[in-house]
Amino acid sequence: MERPLYQNVLHLTDYGAPYEGNFVSSLRALEEALAAQGHVMAYVFPVRAGGRDWARAMQKEKPNVFILESDGFFAYMRQVRRLLRNGKIDILHVHFIHYKEKIASLIAARTCGRRVSLVVHLHNHLRLPGSKLRALPQRFYLRRADRFVCCSRSVAALLVAQGVPENKVCVAENAIAFPRLDDWTPLSRAELGVPEGAKSVLMFGFDFLRKGVDLAVGAVRMLREEQNRNVALCIVLSSRREQAEQAILQQIGVSSLPGWIVLLPPRSDVGSYYRFADVFISPSREEGFCYALIEAAYCETPLAASAIPAQRDLALPESAFCNPEDTRALVDTILRRLDDPQSDAGKAALHAAKERVVAAYSLSSWADAVLAAYDALPPR
Repeated sequence: MERPLYQNVLHLTDYGAPYEGNFVSSLRALEEALAAQGHVMAYVFPVRAGGRDWARAMQKEKPNVFILESDGFFAYMRQVRRLLRNGKIDILHVHFIHYKEKIASLIAARTCGRRVSLVVHLHNHLRLPGSKLRALPQRFYLRRADRFVCCSRSVAALLVAQGVPENKVCVAENAIAFPRLDDWTPLSRAELGVPEGAKSVLMFGFDFLRKGVDLAVGAVRMLREEQNRNVALCIVLSSRREQAEQAILQQIGVSSLPGWIVLLPPRSDVGSYYRFADVFISPSREEGFCYALIEAAYCETPLAASAIPAQRDLALPESAFCNPEDTRALVDTILRRLDDPQSDAGKAALHAAKERVVAAYSLSSWADAVLAAYDALPPR
């Protein structure tokens, strides 16, 4: 029998979100798939994850979960090197980490006394600086990676365009933990602060410009003022609430938020938000992959989204898309979604979209794609 290409895998992440979310669910599914083949996997989360209940509970539940104690460059390097050495790690798979951590982990991998393959997971587009000199450090790191796993075809295409050899690049479209969306609670307008009788347009907007919050504000304002529609914009913010609020106030020229703009906190039962909404929108200017559109489709919520590549590639109805950065087009698409879902054809289209996303974005499909990336690594 041939010697396995690898035995032990370490996932080094900079993930410290309020909830486990789809990312950790995906890693759990991958761990199960690896274990079925006789491999061992470990998780590493950043210092700030130590303040999250889910991370502490996961650490108590599983002996292969580690939370870093320090994020200084040399301390980070030493901690990662120790984990690589003690765990006899063959593959270091990195997610979300920034350049400082990339270099520290690369040094750790090269000095741990083992031949460690480096897999870089891109959850968004990689855009190198235009200056060759400024791009040099990034290119140095990219040349040392053995494999790149991209969350969408759009992300992979840009990476190849940046000069990464195509034979090093593969795609593993992000997966959704669909069962968690079945845990939901009916919400009322009163408890969320939405005006009575108003139709709700929901979006996620932690990054004001990238997520197109300004476009959403402009579109809902048009719906109210030009179309005389009683519509409220509900923006879920996992972070940067104050910055988002100030940017909105500046955009519409008022000193306090009007009643038709509601800022909402994140919640673990995110399916409750989707099922409350009359329309879910994603007017993003840039995405690597949009989890929320898939989740909303599963909850059979009408959709309106900018037709940027990473969103247009999703297994969603053509009618959901509108021209990017076009407020008027967004208004028209929202109007169609508000008026259509009650018809038999509208309901059938929503159910068909749910079936498509369940088939396309399962946790097992993602795990299989990552396993294929590992199997394609150069022999150790």
